[in-house]
Amino acid sequence: MRRFQNLRGGLLVIVALLLASCAPGEVAETTPDETAPAVDAQVAFDLEAWSARFSQEMNAGNLEVLAGMFTEDGCRMPPNQPIVEGRTMLLAQLEAATQMTSELRVTPTASEVFGTTAVGRGIFERFNADGSTLETGKWMNTHKLVDGVWKMHCDIWNSDLPLEGSN
Repeated sequence: MRRFQNLRGGLLVIVALLLASCAPGEVAETTPDETAPAVDAQVAFDLEAWSARFSQEMNAGNLEVLAGMFTEDGCRMPPNQPIVEGRTMLLAQLEAATQMTSELRVTPTASEVFGTTAVGRGIFERFNADGSTLETGKWMNTHKLVDGVWKMHCDIWNSDLPLEGSN
């Protein structure tokens, strides 16, 4: 019995210490990391404008321009396919992508910037030549600020359509 009382007393002390550590205290003011690179307001990340340009270049079939919108070591992660990395592979994948649809519409829904890196997400629609919807889906990508220009570093997307053969 005495052993139980000692254990109970020890637990009460631990709970009291935990509660005390959760109590509001003085908040120390911090300063920004001096080593973090400053981001010039003139190169603020604008996912809406970037996405509109991406759609425009994709729909026009401007493969070299599209590939130039990626970092040198950029990547794409197409659904149900291996990752595509580097300028040569990006060009081949972008060419295949432009052959698969008459029009691509990309709509951003959110973005966040972390210094010289940005993350965006949104939805996409692909259309047939007659204007009917071929596919809808969602995407997420990362961008890097390279020599004052925002470039896509990695792009991943997938369809809202169910897999063939699934219920």
